[in-house]
Amino acid sequence: MPRDAVAIAVVGATTLIGEELVRLLGERKFPVGEIRLLGTTRTAGRKIDEVTVGLVGQSAFDGIDVAFFAAGPAVSGEHVGSALRAGAVVIDASSRFRLEDTVPLVVPEVNAALLTRAEPPRLVATPSSTAVGLAVVLAPLVEAAGVRRVVVSTYQSAAGAGRRAVEYLSRESIALLSGRGEDDATQVRRAFNCIPQVGTVEIDGATTYEQAVADEVRKILVQPDLAIHVTAVRVPMFFGVAASVAVELERPLGLEAAREVLRDGRGILLHDDRETGAPTPADVIGSQATHVGRVREDPTVPGGLALWIALDSIEKGVALNAVEIAEILIRRAS
Repeated sequence: MPRDAVAIAVVGATTLIGEELVRLLGERKFPVGEIRLLGTTRTAGRKIDEVTVGLVGQSAFDGIDVAFFAAGPAVSGEHVGSALRAGAVVIDASSRFRLEDTVPLVVPEVNAALLTRAEPPRLVATPSSTAVGLAVVLAPLVEAAGVRRVVVSTYQSAAGAGRRAVEYLSRESIALLSGRGEDDATQVRRAFNCIPQVGTVEIDGATTYEQAVADEVRKILVQPDLAIHVTAVRVPMFFGVAASVAVELERPLGLEAAREVLRDGRGILLHDDRETGAPTPADVIGSQATHVGRVREDPTVPGGLALWIALDSIEKGVALNAVEIAEILIRRAS
């Protein structure tokens, strides 16, 4: 993989994540020799900055060094194999390969060493934005004191469900504010509402998304027995994600020591609530850090710690994570 001229493919170039990937590649001066924008039959033929989106298919990856997949698990499942057979390194932003044992699930601030082994991986998965934020924050606590249990409530924006969800929330909000909203018994109202279900409810009451976030965090941290409980709520904001996190440490740190651990954590921006207030999802859009505030002791359990996380769910949570993985891989290949 030549470092000075890397041939790039972006599958799902018209998605929110795909567009952000293309922007970040330019912003970070990634050594792009060629960029090939690809989509399905629904999006092929559209133009992005005068570049026509091609149709993803078996021959679409000829000559490609790195292929980013941002079009959802079905597209990844169908076409990642073609990219690998063509010789490309694949970085998949969908959920398709995240929990497969043979595929590394990487957050560069936490487990970049997986990318620098003697045999570098040719397929790498990037986690959900919620798992990225949790892993970045929990990793230094695991190292400093061990973590026994984590209880998380997440607040998910419409962007997590894709561009159509963002557009639907906008239309529904405008209609309700204009007095034109109509009750639709077939669909839960998203505007000015909170929906305590992201994903399909399983037999045990947890949703597929909640279980996936817990499993992704365990895999990233290499803590297969970590007790982690997730409740995911869709809230009426367009972008960003936040989480209220209660952590039970194995060895109590004390508040100031815990804050110091977080302050020194890679990729974390710790807020002083008394000076700047706690970070909100709207505040951190466009930021490439994981923001932490409301850090306080939880006296209800030994070693209890409570905190608040906010991050840009599209840029930091997915696109930047994928680009940073590619940057590490090309540095290693040079």
